[in-house]
Amino acid sequence: MGPGPSRAAGVLRPLLGTLALMVAASNRAASAFNLDTRFLVVKEAGNPGSLFGYSVALHRQTERQQRYLLLAGAPRDFAVPNGSTNRTGAVYLCPLTAHKNDCERMDIKEKSNPNHIIEDMWLGVTVASQGPAGRVLVCAHRYTQVLWSGLEDQRRMVGKCYVRGNDLELNATDDWQTYHNEMCNSNTDYLQTGMCQLGTSGGFTQNTVYFGAPGAYNWKGNSYMIQRKDWDLSEYSYKDPEDIGNFYIDIAVGAPFEGLGKVYIYHGSSRGLLRLPQQVIHGEQLGLPGLTTFGYSLSGQMDVDENFYPDLLVGSLSDRIVLLRARPVINILYKTLVARPSILDPAFCTATSCVQVELCFAYNQSAGNPNYRRNITLAYTLEADRDRRPPRLHFARSQSAVFHGFFSMPEMRCQTLELLLMDNVRDKLRPITISMNYSLPLRLPDRPQLGLGSLDAYPVLNQAQALENHTEVQFQKECGQDNRCDSNLQMRAAFVSELGQRLSRLQYRRDFRKLLLSINVTNTPSRKRAGEDAHEALLTLEVPPSLLLSSVRPPGACQANETIVCELGNPFKRNQRMELLIAFEVIGVTLHTRELQAQLQLSTSSHQDDLRPVTLPLLVDYTLQASLSMVNHRLQSFFGGTVMGESGMKTVEDVGSPLKYEFQVGPMGEGLSALGTLVLGLEWPYEVSNGKWLLYPTEITVRGNGSWHCWPPGDLINPLNLTLSVPGDRPPSPQRRRRQLDPGGGQGPPPVTLAAAKKAKSEIQLSCGSDHTHCVWLECPIPDAPVITNVTIQARVWNSTFIEDYRDFDRVRVASWATLFLRTSVPTINMENKTVRFSVDIDSDLVEELPAEIELWLVLVAVSAGLLLLGLIILLLWKCGFFKRARTRALYEAKRQKAEMKSQPSETERLTEDY
Repeated sequence: MGPGPSRAAGVLRPLLGTLALMVAASNRAASAFNLDTRFLVVKEAGNPGSLFGYSVALHRQTERQQRYLLLAGAPRDFAVPNGSTNRTGAVYLCPLTAHKNDCERMDIKEKSNPNHIIEDMWLGVTVASQGPAGRVLVCAHRYTQVLWSGLEDQRRMVGKCYVRGNDLELNATDDWQTYHNEMCNSNTDYLQTGMCQLGTSGGFTQNTVYFGAPGAYNWKGNSYMIQRKDWDLSEYSYKDPEDIGNFYIDIAVGAPFEGLGKVYIYHGSSRGLLRLPQQVIHGEQLGLPGLTTFGYSLSGQMDVDENFYPDLLVGSLSDRIVLLRARPVINILYKTLVARPSILDPAFCTATSCVQVELCFAYNQSAGNPNYRRNITLAYTLEADRDRRPPRLHFARSQSAVFHGFFSMPEMRCQTLELLLMDNVRDKLRPITISMNYSLPLRLPDRPQLGLGSLDAYPVLNQAQALENHTEVQFQKECGQDNRCDSNLQMRAAFVSELGQRLSRLQYRRDFRKLLLSINVTNTPSRKRAGEDAHEALLTLEVPPSLLLSSVRPPGACQANETIVCELGNPFKRNQRMELLIAFEVIGVTLHTRELQAQLQLSTSSHQDDLRPVTLPLLVDYTLQASLSMVNHRLQSFFGGTVMGESGMKTVEDVGSPLKYEFQVGPMGEGLSALGTLVLGLEWPYEVSNGKWLLYPTEITVRGNGSWHCWPPGDLINPLNLTLSVPGDRPPSPQRRRRQLDPGGGQGPPPVTLAAAKKAKSEIQLSCGSDHTHCVWLECPIPDAPVITNVTIQARVWNSTFIEDYRDFDRVRVASWATLFLRTSVPTINMENKTVRFSVDIDSDLVEELPAEIELWLVLVAVSAGLLLLGLIILLLWKCGFFKRARTRALYEAKRQKAEMKSQPSETERLTEDY
């Protein structure tokens, strides 16, 4: 056969994988989407568990007889009985018949001896055919050579491959078959090629046989090939590359562990493999009991039923192989669809026709038998105005817009159909689309059948061709002789306030409700555009879910669904202008909202190619709303008693009278979280100007969703660590001449002291910011809770300071303020500070000296002397006639005489006239 083989060891470009192989080197017309799953050739193992189908190959025998064979490796099969070996593996050749159990064992003779081991050598792990008139390769990768050193042996699993002739017999004159093919050196250990397992994979090219050896070089693996320059395949030699033409490679990929197994068929193209498979064959759909791991091995590139399409042999690990044959592929050459007229004027419609549609079909076979001329029946469907309900056209023979028909070919055929316009068609702007699709209805068996019957009666349509066609019919419009309207729609839009002022930022608060969007649309001529009528002029708005359509002016211009669609006019005429004012209800804006964005899109069925979406952003500044109040802004307290130094104080009661300020922070529930902190800060009157204590803070408590103490920085709360008093745990201090004032200030009116009951004669005010008072800053973080948060500040009047410095005043008023503010680093979140003022009137309760007691007998003597003196005065008045009265007769006589004298009575007489 030639001068001898040339050996090369190196990395060989992979030509065949375990689960993927080349199905067909063909032009696009011969695609592998046509594998049949109803007429199957199935072969099963004679010895279950032999892994029959672990490897497969399609082979054409041309020597001694002409036939196609299915080759299947069974690497766990029993050995040929010889008394010394139990299991070696085997290769079976199976004819193309409807029988499952008619495979024959290939005759490969190998005897065991002390120098090599064939037990469990996995003969048939690889089976490959060189193609028509070619040889067959069979490998056993666990073939082991034994090296002896005295009585000790060392085993080298180097593997072994066998080449047999086209008739699968050994030809001793063919040095391809007699060549030992031992590429691995068994005299080396596993670090070299002593465990190379040659033949785990292998195959042929035109003049090369190659092997895979994954165990070589400590399982790094290697590839080997033996090449001969002169290998005459006579009439079955491969064509020159120049003769191949525009051919692409289709790939079959096995997925044996996906369900019962699958085989994916991928098509090649000028840009490589297509991403999606053209056909997926499921092991479940074959209906073969016991079939699993379908697709574990594959073999193709051979047409075994001679219908000019490559077939595919699929193996498994369930002792079964399946031959999938290809069905003829039909190319539809003519699928024309023409509508006349292409521009419809309803005025020219007749009683029998408005539009005439002509469709034609013709076919050929994609890459199969050029003499294939089966009489096939093609089913087609015509539909007018498929995307419109109701449609505007119907077929003349019915009131339906859908027509179903059949074409029987092999020769080209055409058909003409008439359509009529529906009554009262209002939409004459959009074109009428007439669609046509076709299919090849075939009646296949309901269940898979075994056998090698012809598939010529079951062709398939070429899936690479579009199975649909369409044409359009336009209405005649008043837009010039070319029937095309060139519009010039332009738009200006802005968010505005209720006063019509343009907004660049939205100052959002929780009580904010209405946002307005002003839109102006025009259609006026320009230098570039004619500004003709804009038919079906629409404005589409996409707004975030936080903007809910509330109203539109003019009313009814817009409708809201998933998007807001505004009908501008049909048509929106030349030089027309339109203003829309759309009101949105603002809901769902949160602290995380930075921007509201609306997208506006003008559209028209007229010609205008510069219409682009317009994005309208509106930045959002979020204004938090919180409240700050006090239970009692003005407290009442007192000072008095004696001075006590700091060293003598043990509890806060020793300091002075109690104070209790209660602040209430209204609930926000805005989800502030990590975006910022709400803080209550106080200017606290801590000391007087000479450094003496003024109001001594003892405790700050925050109550919301829970209760905790607040400790401002600087050790300002109870810095002397005095013991806090517990109500009722000790009697009032003996220094107090009066009962303590109610520290809450909110449980009823404060007790009235002597100074409080009257206007203070002298009063002084101490407030933060004055020269007489030194204040410190206290602040407490407030949780963002949905309930009211109460902040309670308890303090004591420093009694000694007031006795020493303010004893000359009846009242000292101490005043300051508290502020609720937001601390955040997010510039779009803000809050108006809330400030409240608070004070306490501290009245003097110092004790004054009382006069000495008067003896009782002195009081009695004084009363007696007073009574005696009163008696003497009455006696003197009686002696003087103070208590006497004039006689009545004398008074009457005097009156008469004066009346006669017509004299006027004196003043005394008038007074005594009634007597």
